[in-house]
Amino acid sequence: MEEYINTAIGYVNDYPIITENKIVFAILIIIAAFVLGVIVTGILKILTSLVAKRTESELDDEFLKALEAPVFRIIVLGALVLSVGLFELSEEVGDLLEKILVTLMYVTGILFAANVANIAFVHGFSKIAERTESDIDDEILPIAKNSASVIVWLFGLVLILGVWGVDITPFIAGIGIAGLAISFALQESLGNIFGGISIILDKTYKAGDKIQIDSGEAGHVLEVGLRSTRIKTFDNEVIIVPNGKMASSKIKNYVQPDTTIRVNVKFGVEYGTDPNKVKSVIEPVLAGIKGIMEDPVPKVEFLSMGESSLDCVARFWVPHHGDAYSKQLEATDLIYKELNKAKIGIPFPTRTVYMKK
Repeated sequence: MEEYINTAIGYVNDYPIITENKIVFAILIIIAAFVLGVIVTGILKILTSLVAKRTESELDDEFLKALEAPVFRIIVLGALVLSVGLFELSEEVGDLLEKILVTLMYVTGILFAANVANIAFVHGFSKIAERTESDIDDEILPIAKNSASVIVWLFGLVLILGVWGVDITPFIAGIGIAGLAISFALQESLGNIFGGISIILDKTYKAGDKIQIDSGEAGHVLEVGLRSTRIKTFDNEVIIVPNGKMASSKIKNYVQPDTTIRVNVKFGVEYGTDPNKVKSVIEPVLAGIKGIMEDPVPKVEFLSMGESSLDCVARFWVPHHGDAYSKQLEATDLIYKELNKAKIGIPFPTRTVYMKK
């Protein structure tokens, strides 16, 4: 900034008529800056009006509105900085005024940057968050918004301290050490937060989905929070799992890719039974169950020759995973009754116990 001031003063000194009237020239510079600021502000208002008519988004309109006042102030402050050197002031007073004016310019820029960040979150990112069903992005946005404001002000503070000749090296080192200490202290919490972000970005699950995690717990997702996920089990219990653990777990989502699900009912019949007879007896019973899907066709499969029975499984599909359990119970009851009606034996499980002599 001092280089620009010296250049302007040198230019003025080349013209004696101006040199003799430095105060008048300084006043003219300030007046010209006011006029230029008014013109530029007027142009920005016209642009704002034109953009508002051509776009549906409020983001660009708000940005142009936020630009009007800072541009005017910076133009005027810049003119005042250039005019300081034209007044017959002592070196100490001139330097002090210059630092104050430059500081005001930086503060104007900082306020503008903070306002732009606020506009981006209010009219940009928040609109995206409204389109998602998860609450995690709604919780992250205020934190990100505040963090952006803090970063802008910290960066601005470093610039202002530089204007006043303050050595900012210890300050930056202190911020680095503090940040390192905070990151260690909040390591687990940050892991949960980033785990939640990965869940929402990957669309692993959302509120209302039926899921089962690799530890065995299953139920419906009540809420995907910033740090944890709440799952309501089928016993009407709520379990809270940290998002860091959820992000690293194997998760079975019953609604992806859609809500249909296959139901399996395992049963056994006694040796000597014709597997084809079992199929001809059970498959019509499965087809008669109301509320199951006709395609794929319900069927019975002969799996293996077990220790005491011929192991079979009845398979059919239901359109919604929420009906799977009730239809499995219904099918089990019908299969048992139909096997008894057809006089197909169901063997008792047997165990062989070896005794040591």
